[in-house]
Amino acid sequence: MKVKLYTASTINDAMAQVKSDLGRDAVILHTRKFRKGGFLGFFGKEMVEVMAAVDTPPVGSAALAKPTLVRPSVEDEAKVASMQLELANMRKLLEQLVSKIPQQEQRLSSLYQLLVKNDVEPDIARNLVQGLPDDNSIIGAASPIVRQLLFDRLCNYFQKVEGITIPQNGTKVVALIGPTGVGKTTTIAKLAANFALRDGYKVALITADTYRIAAVEQLKTYADIIGIPIEIVYTPDEMKAALYRHRDKHLVLIDTAGRSPNNQYQLAELQALLSVDPYIDTHLVLSTTTKYKDALELVKKFSVCSPQKFLFTKIDEASNLGTVLNLLYQFPTKLSYVTSGQNVPDDIELANPSKLVNLILRD
Repeated sequence: MKVKLYTASTINDAMAQVKSDLGRDAVILHTRKFRKGGFLGFFGKEMVEVMAAVDTPPVGSAALAKPTLVRPSVEDEAKVASMQLELANMRKLLEQLVSKIPQQEQRLSSLYQLLVKNDVEPDIARNLVQGLPDDNSIIGAASPIVRQLLFDRLCNYFQKVEGITIPQNGTKVVALIGPTGVGKTTTIAKLAANFALRDGYKVALITADTYRIAAVEQLKTYADIIGIPIEIVYTPDEMKAALYRHRDKHLVLIDTAGRSPNNQYQLAELQALLSVDPYIDTHLVLSTTTKYKDALELVKKFSVCSPQKFLFTKIDEASNLGTVLNLLYQFPTKLSYVTSGQNVPDDIELANPSKLVNLILRD
């Protein structure tokens, strides 16, 4: 058998060479496409390679009578060879996909599962691990290199941290809003104590939580201990008057009643109270123990009050912080403070991205 290799710019040209050299009895053994020339595999000219063979007849066999066979035309052979080439390329591509994709999923699955276990939404977790390195030098998703890359990626969602900044001139007005039971009153007492006692600022409290007598009495007690004034307001006009009376203070903290996100009247009432001053710095207070779907609904409903920041409470009570990451992934809102207990003035601090991410990635 005689075997030869032919190269041409098209499959038709290659088949013409085969026919001319080996005759119509030649058999195509292999075809492939490749690039010739160029730079680093780019911009090269596409070429076709055909391997063909033909049986070499024994000596004296030419005299033997042979039946006449009808062979396909060069054009037909070219089409068949082209189809074989395309099928071979498709098979090679599929083999590459089958061999590579499972390896990538295997490497990333443990970090993906860790995020999901900590209540990160599956779609969000999938996006967060997408594109992480999966080369052969990194074995397993638990690799410190991959884990650090994921850590840095998560930190990006916690970088917008901004607490309460007291201006050199004028008064800073801050309001805490949110649903019932998230710890707004205790949180506002912590803030008041820290700014008044620790930092020495002139602070005043205003409470609009007229639904719960116990909450008002609790805040009055804190105000007496800290040594700062407190006012109770019921209407937007009273809110406006109270803010005017305390225009000499460095900081005015407003406590609001917990509102049901399903009560449009209460939300409208809250919106009216806050609208008396367009410069009120509004923090939406959310508990880290709230399920993500419920927290998502709260953010959407309280958006009518245009909160500028998230403040998360009960970090110490949450089994994981997936809800925090989910919300920050969905809403590019600033973080202010986090609380981790009931002690006043302790158990509150400015959000720390590294600490929060470590809690999200804990096993």
